[in-house]
This record gives sequence, C-alpha cells and structure tokens, in this order.
Amino acid sequence: MSSVRNIIGILVLFPKLWLALRHQRKTSAILLKQFSERLSHHNSQRLYLYGLYIPVFIGESYSVLRGRKLSSDERAAITFLGSMTGLFDDLFDSEKHTDDAIRALIHNSKSTESLSELDQVLLQLFDLFKSHIHDESDIEILVNRVFESQVSSRKQRSSLLTNTEIQEITFNKGGYTMQLYRRAFAGNVSEAEDALFFNIGAIGQLENDIFDIYKDLTDGISTLATNATSIQSLRDIYVDLQQQIFCQIENLDYKNADKRAFKRIFALIAARGLVALDNLAQLNNRTGFAFNPGNFTRKELICDMEKPKNWVKLLHYASKCSKK
Repeated sequence: MSSVRNIIGILVLFPKLWLALRHQRKTSAILLKQFSERLSHHNSQRLYLYGLYIPVFIGESYSVLRGRKLSSDERAAITFLGSMTGLFDDLFDSEKHTDDAIRALIHNSKSTESLSELDQVLLQLFDLFKSHIHDESDIEILVNRVFESQVSSRKQRSSLLTNTEIQEITFNKGGYTMQLYRRAFAGNVSEAEDALFFNIGAIGQLENDIFDIYKDLTDGISTLATNATSIQSLRDIYVDLQQQIFCQIENLDYKNADKRAFKRIFALIAARGLVALDNLAQLNNRTGFAFNPGNFTRKELICDMEKPKNWVKLLHYASKCSKK
C-alpha cells in the first residue's frame, strides 16, 4: 500500500509542475522583458529558459520543504538570479571574456560605459536580485566561490586531471551555485541546510554531465562520465551522493510531511540520472570490455527520456528512492 501511495504522490507532481511552469512563465515575461529586448536572440532564449526553470525547480521545491509559498520578493529574486545562470556560464566560453575581465565584472570595478550590453544586463539583474533579498552578508563570498569553480572547470579541457580532481570541480561548480540560489529565499541558512543545497547542486551537475556525455566527449571536456571505464563506479558515486541527500533532508528541522514531499520531488529529479546510467550500463554490457564512450554513436550515448520504457523506469526509481 505504501508503494502505491508513493507512486500516486509522484504522479501528482506532474500537474503541479505544469501549473507552476504556467505561473512562472507569466512572471518571467513581466520581469525579464526589458532585458530580453536588449539581448541577441540566443541570449534572450537563455535568459527566459533559466528564468523559467530555476524558479520552478528550485524555488517551488524549497517552498514545499519549508511548507510556505514563495513571497513576491523571493520569486523575483530567484527569477533574476536564475535568469543570469546561462548567460554567466557562457562568459567562460567567450573569447572576449578573460578570467580577469569576468572578475572585474562581478566586482563591478569597470565603468558602465565600457561594458557590453550583455555585461550591463548581467549587472542589472544581479542588482535586482540583491534588492529583493533581506541578507547580503555572504553573497560576495558565494559569488567568488561560483567564479572560482567556473575558472577551475576550464581545466576539464585537459586530459591530465585525475578523477578525484574532476569530481571536486564538478561538485563545487554545482554546489556553490545551488548555495547561492538558496540566498534568494528568506530565513537564516543553517549549516545543515547549506550542506544539503551543496550536495543537491553537486548531483545536479553530475547528472548534467551524464546526459551530456556525447557533447562533452566531442568538445574535449573531461568529466566523470567521459572518463568512466566502469559505469558501476560512476553509479556508485551518484547513488552515494543521492543517499547522503536523503539523510540530510531527514535531519532538517522541518515538518515530516514537508520533508516527505520534498523527498519525492528530489527523487523524481535524481531518478533521471539513474535512467541515463542504465542506458550507459547496457552499452557497457554489450561490449564486455571496459567502458569507452568513444566506441559508441551519438544516438547510443544520448538517453531519450521521452521513450515510454524510460518513463516507466523514471517512475520506478523515483518511487523506490523517495521511500528512503
């Protein structure tokens, strides 16, 4: 009976997600329109994409955990901060932006007149984010950590990194960003909650790398997925992180019902990574040798989550994991 309730609880998330996306789409259209009009088509799309999904998946999820809806200030803060994400990431792939130039930008040490339209938009979005939060005390520290993690991620274009170094870069890149997102919401951040958000960001980055294995391989970027010689070892890292997160959720000082609801949301998101790992494991088993992603085609490496069998697996893993 508990398994049935769990599956129903997960299925109920889908209409809630649809409603949350519809509401946030309207909010983003209002808050981000003036910035979208100043950007290229590509950057405008990135602005809206991250300004839609981050407030929904991060903001709405956190509101479930604490048992209270987002305030208008919180929604605005996470929308402005979230919308910056894709644009900020792109700076590190741009030949026009050196590390020193990006550092000067985040510390606002250049005159506005010398900045590009994109740079000005990023600064204005960040100022708006800060204007909607109640505590800026550690924002600069976290921004610097996000910056340094992005700089470190450039090293992934080298084949000389060890898996331990790659794992640290991966976890820091996702973890510090997620901790910064948490600052969009009211309330003091306990050490336990900060550690939880770091790990959620870490597993999110690892999941992205698993799904992006073909792209990263083609671009010459070393990740735990592209470097894997054993899918089981990669799965062990992923599952260990997942289990840590479930324990951290359980130990938070929130209502048990809210923690259970948050576990279901997290389990559904993390289950995508398990489905993708199954896909890679099947390829590995087919060869009978050490895993080498270079031996497979794009179609084989990319996990299509729209396939019915993968939807069934997704629900299975989400239901199973959220019971922990």
